[in-house]
Amino acid sequence: MKDFNNLTTTESFINYYKKDSNNIYNNFFQKNKIVDLITKYELYYQISLGNFIFETFLDQESTVKKLEELNLYITPEIALFNIYKIIEENQFSNSMEKELENLIKRDASLKALEDFVTKDKDLLGAKYYISVKKEDILKDKFFNKIMQYNFESNYQRTFEHYNLVVSDKFIQNLQIKILEYAKETI
Repeated sequence: MKDFNNLTTTESFINYYKKDSNNIYNNFFQKNKIVDLITKYELYYQISLGNFIFETFLDQESTVKKLEELNLYITPEIALFNIYKIIEENQFSNSMEKELENLIKRDASLKALEDFVTKDKDLLGAKYYISVKKEDILKDKFFNKIMQYNFESNYQRTFEHYNLVVSDKFIQNLQIKILEYAKETI
């Protein structure tokens, strides 16, 4: 782990990591990559959430109503912060760059499962549902072809949306928050 004790909060997180040109963070904290990662996390979260709800109702209209009622979403800040934690936890893995999308898919699906079960007070057998779905997610058996098609169909539009939302100021503010988090976890 990096030594964050001598940094000020105004020092850019990216600039700090760019001191080591081989550092994995250089690849992940450029605007297009940030937008790509947020887009993926958001889509995996929302698609997983929709699937969990559909499985409990087996009716599209009821699923849409329940999605509106629960009002669950992931902000770009939370998505990127969760992605940072994934990168931090896996930074020494030789295959981390290749596996990052699967790690994001797994994390977003688990977060959607947690949020759904926590917020849906009408869900019966919640403990059993969590254990079954968590096992499927961890074994990479949850995200099916239809869900993948949904992901691919919505990727470009969602990317364009986040490309407009994510500004340089947003990135800079998030870098400061991540740097503060990293200092706290040393």
